[in-house]
Amino acid sequence: MFTHAQIWDGLDRLATSKGYSASGLAKLAGLDPTSFNKSKRTSPEGKPRWPSTESLAKVLAVTDSTMSDFVAMVESETQDTLSKEERKYIAQSAADALINTESVLFNAKEPFTLKSGKKSPVYIDCRRLISFTNERTMLMNHAARLLRSDVGGKNIDLLAGGETAGIPYGAYISDRLNKPMIYVRKEPKGYGRMAQIEGFMPEKNESGKKPNVILIEDLQTDGGSKKIFINALREAGANVKHAFVVFHYGIFKASEQNMADLGITLHALTTWWDVLEVAKEKEYFDAQTLNSVESFLKDPIKWQDEH
Repeated sequence: MFTHAQIWDGLDRLATSKGYSASGLAKLAGLDPTSFNKSKRTSPEGKPRWPSTESLAKVLAVTDSTMSDFVAMVESETQDTLSKEERKYIAQSAADALINTESVLFNAKEPFTLKSGKKSPVYIDCRRLISFTNERTMLMNHAARLLRSDVGGKNIDLLAGGETAGIPYGAYISDRLNKPMIYVRKEPKGYGRMAQIEGFMPEKNESGKKPNVILIEDLQTDGGSKKIFINALREAGANVKHAFVVFHYGIFKASEQNMADLGITLHALTTWWDVLEVAKEKEYFDAQTLNSVESFLKDPIKWQDEH
């Protein structure tokens, strides 16, 4: 027999596994958004309130879950640990959101011209994503859960948004993790305190050690640009071992090497390979475009030389 706490924990786990807060899940199911708030789980007299069978049925329906799935959530003792299946779901839902908001684009017939002057059949603009509330909310919930799983809330003291695209994502995620935020400039400000880091970063955390800071950025190609931010944070006294991006290209070997050289573990919601898989599965683009994109992802240099 499950306890009152176990049932509510199960609902919370179901919500986060699908990229929603408890209130977001209630709203998705057509319920009052406050139905699953923690303040509603006990009466004013302190008596436990249980979710109704009707509410549970609606939640299972909108999340395409079975009662067995829910029971597994209730019995889980590893709420913050993502399974392989959950990671796959996060990667694919993030890829789908990027496609639907046109934050990623495919065009093999008229390739995009990159800043380097080279051509590419794919283009990503993570800054665009901040304008789409539903998709942004889902992805930032995923980001918070990913960091809880892979880093651990107790191992995060602050989140640092990288100028400029990483700043809004740093704000969204720090709010969900209930952690302080700072942001780091590409170079020191040329006036006033000449600060390169904005916000307050303590010299030591509660354990008396350097504060653990996660660098937050929008995307990563080869990771070369991360060095400026990471070095600035470390010089200011931060312990930086992890970085998070919404999108990782995932096609350049230099990315892994650069992160290894910096002593950084990179965490990302999705990659070009995930986008391609979703695009194929849902037939978002014609076969010629998909084939050209796949050819580019397998060997970007060769593709660019040929085009």
